[in-house]
Parts: sequence; C-alpha cells; structure tokens
Amino acid sequence: MPRVDGFRKAAGETIPPREPQPPVPPSPAGDNPEQDSKSKLDFSLYLREAKYTLNDVILPDTTKRQVDLVLAEIKYQDLIYQEWGMGEKHKLDKALSINFSGPPGTGKTLTAEAIAHALNVKILDVPYEQIESKYVGETPKNIKGAFDFATENNALLFFDEADSFLGKRLENVTQATDTAVNLTRSVMIKQLSAYEGIIIFATNLIRNYDSAFLSRIRWKVLFDLPTEEARAKIWKAQIPTQLPLHESVNFAELAKEFGDISGRDIKNAVLQSVVAAAREDKPKEAKRVKQTHFQEAIREIIEANKTSSQQQVTLTAVEGDVPLPNLPSNDAASDS
Repeated sequence: MPRVDGFRKAAGETIPPREPQPPVPPSPAGDNPEQDSKSKLDFSLYLREAKYTLNDVILPDTTKRQVDLVLAEIKYQDLIYQEWGMGEKHKLDKALSINFSGPPGTGKTLTAEAIAHALNVKILDVPYEQIESKYVGETPKNIKGAFDFATENNALLFFDEADSFLGKRLENVTQATDTAVNLTRSVMIKQLSAYEGIIIFATNLIRNYDSAFLSRIRWKVLFDLPTEEARAKIWKAQIPTQLPLHESVNFAELAKEFGDISGRDIKNAVLQSVVAAAREDKPKEAKRVKQTHFQEAIREIIEANKTSSQQQVTLTAVEGDVPLPNLPSNDAASDS
C-alpha cells in the first residue's frame, strides 16, 4: 500500500524483506482454531476495479480541496514523513484514514472509487448488511476479515453507512446483544489502529459516531449539496454526446431553478427525462429530450424526497399516570 513502508522507515523501523511463506496443509474441520476464528465471507465478491476518475466527480470547491490534500499526503509521503520528519511525530498513525460525511447522493462513494483509481488500486466495498451477522461473534470476525483481505490485495478499503457499526458504545449493557454491539465497536477501533493501508468511511449521520473512533480519523471531508455552478456542471456531465437534445435545453437555467438537490437527484432526473422522451409517440428521428422533460423529472424527484423526509411520529417515554380519552359508549358506537 502506498506510503506505509516509507512511513515506518521515517519512524526508525528497519523493514526486512518479506519471504514467501510455504503453504499450510488444511486441517480437518473443527481441528483448526485459527481457521474457526476467521470470517466465512467471500470478500472477493466485493473487490472491484475502480471505474470512475476524479474527472467524473464534480464537487464544491471546499470538498475538492480536501480531497486534493488527501491525495497530496500520498504523493509527497517521502517528503512529509522522512525528509521533513513528520514520521517522528506520528509513529502510531499507520493508516491513512478518511471519513466522508454529508447528505445522500453528494458523491461520497463516487469519490472513494475515484481516489482508488488515482492510486491505481482496487477498491474493497463490503456492504454493511454483509459485515453484520445474526450470529454472536461473527461480525467482529467479518470486520477483521475485511481489513486482512484489503491488505492482502493492496486494495483501498471502503465502508459505507459506517455509522451503522461505529455508533456510540452502550453504557448500560443488559443483554448479550448489547455486549456484541460494544465488541463490534472495539474491534473496529483496534483494527483501524493497527491497519497500514488506506481506508475510507462514509456516512450520512456523522453525529452518531463514537467519539473514540472519530478522533482516530486523519482526514474528515464534508460533502455538501452542490452549488448552482456545480449543479450546472453535473447536469451537463450526465449527458452522453449521442443524446439528441432539443434547442430549449439550458443547464444553467435548470441549475438556477432547482436548488437543494444532490448530484444523484440530477443523475436520476436525466435518466427519467430520457425515458420520457423515448416513449413519445413520434418517429425516432424526431425524438428529442427537451427542457420540459428535465423540469418535470426533477420536480417529481424533489416531491418524492420531501415525502420520504417528512418527520415520522415518535413515541416519548413519560413518568406518572397519563389520562386517556373517554371511550364512546356502546350506544354512541351503535349509532355510528
């Protein structure tokens, strides 16, 4: 993994050459405690080549600057950690750890993949629902397995929805599941402290993070909804060169008219607009994607977002007796 050996050398360590290890013959089932302690997940299913590049990512200036600084640490690692001596001050910070936080659809996953592409490494993206197991003790094994697999394959390790397993630890432990939750948090922190690669966490709910974990993250990158200028660029970036556009299309006007939307909203709106234009009852040669197609699609998406984000009814615990409303009499009920 980039920067690790140079970082350890800067800390005064001697890095011996790694000799290949002879293969270990398999043991009968149940006779190998080390094997039993390993994750049963097939992590190769979640290892992929990075397809997106930094040119594919359109970010607000502040976010882009932070991403550039992350890449600069890798590019100038020898200068920073050896020649300038920063390795002496960060002897225990072995991992290049990054956290992406912000609203859904703002480019966190896309940027993680673009960073992997810039580093010419694969990305290991294991969904949380695969990491978490209903069996007690399996989730910590899966977490460790992900770190080990990323190291063995020189891959960038990416955890999306990281708040799901990095939330605040429970203080009042009353049952086995509470103990398992706290164990998961502790294992993640321990693995992060020992990891020597590049790891990116992403979350929409950074406020739910355990502070002990958050303090160990090197770079904290905030992703926000795109500005008007960025929205215009995203609209334009989503249009294939062969897509027939009507002369009425104006991306600057779309960006100005529709704010508080994410890049994913725009991407979905473009696809919906193209589908609407394709299904129109006219010859193929006459079909065009119009400004009205884009406007109608993004309006529908905005309305759908409003509906899904409406505040849900919550139940609040109270102390003491709570008076209940009078129930209707049987006579009143029969009259209705």
